[in-house]
Amino acid sequence: MLNVAIVQRGIRRLLAGAPIDIRALAVNETVICPEEVAHVPPAVFLPGALAKIENLSPWRTWDVESVSINGGEVRHGATISYTLKNAQVSGAFVYAGAAKSQPGFGRPSLLLGDVGKREILEIGNLVTSNSGSHFFGTLLLDDFPLAMIAEGASENFSMVSRPYEHEAGYRELLCLPRAPIVRHALIRCLKIYVDFAQNSYKAARYRELRARMLRAVRPQTRSSRGVYIKRGSTGEPRVLENEAEVTRYLSDNGFDIIDPAVSSAQEIAGRSLGARIVVGIEGSHLSHAIYSAADGCAFLILQPPDRFAMAYKEFTDRLEMIFAFLVGNRSQHGFTVPLDDLRRMLDLLDSKLNR
Repeated sequence: MLNVAIVQRGIRRLLAGAPIDIRALAVNETVICPEEVAHVPPAVFLPGALAKIENLSPWRTWDVESVSINGGEVRHGATISYTLKNAQVSGAFVYAGAAKSQPGFGRPSLLLGDVGKREILEIGNLVTSNSGSHFFGTLLLDDFPLAMIAEGASENFSMVSRPYEHEAGYRELLCLPRAPIVRHALIRCLKIYVDFAQNSYKAARYRELRARMLRAVRPQTRSSRGVYIKRGSTGEPRVLENEAEVTRYLSDNGFDIIDPAVSSAQEIAGRSLGARIVVGIEGSHLSHAIYSAADGCAFLILQPPDRFAMAYKEFTDRLEMIFAFLVGNRSQHGFTVPLDDLRRMLDLLDSKLNR
């Protein structure tokens, strides 16, 4: 089947000249939460840690990371809804006039696969984001709160996403069923959202999801100090070469070792519920604990020196949690974490949590 939407957009794009942001075509724009200014605390780290950083994650910049590391004033963008007329959903893309956006997962193609007959919808509220359709961590951090803006509305729909093993389990725990997937449709009145920022409205939805988790999960027998969440082999390689040594040390010192690759969402949530310290390599798997860890807990992120990222500090700052990082040492196939550095970081976090 020919992808008519991509052909029409291509012609309009040639006529328009410069690229067009799809939001510029909105017939209505509503600010749900305005931009806010806040002050964030510094991260917790050991002396000399910054000198060990070689490169940032490709998704991060030093302008952002420096404030997260050192503390200071940050701006949280607004949450805004935009209404588009006669937009088309085709696979992973939304087309409107000469503009397009990619909320879903997939590549553009002149030929559509098995998407079925084109639907015609009078109203649609899109509750899938580009980041959430591509990464598990942002599914929980972005798309779950996004679905709460008009929670339960019959007009809500989602788009094709990367498959996530634990998504259905967390949706069940959080009473947040996935909206119907639309693959091929003309939507006469489409509402899309900008909702990436950690503003107070986003924070309120985080707290509601954490409250739902607390109501839904029966705590399992767990170590009193915290949890270590294994990264596994999915996603970009971030290999902790001495992980066996690290997990043995943590287990001997009061931590439960959780492997999401062999655990259900219900089991992970039960074992991490109320955790005071969450330890893990930087990455999406840390999101397994964002709705289950204790109020005021600490996240200790083990950072590869060549892919440093502070993304989770934006979440912990918003919920008044402690964010700490430990930069490892480059090794032949990844990085290592000295146990003495890990011990010093945990002692430091214990002292802060026990104040």
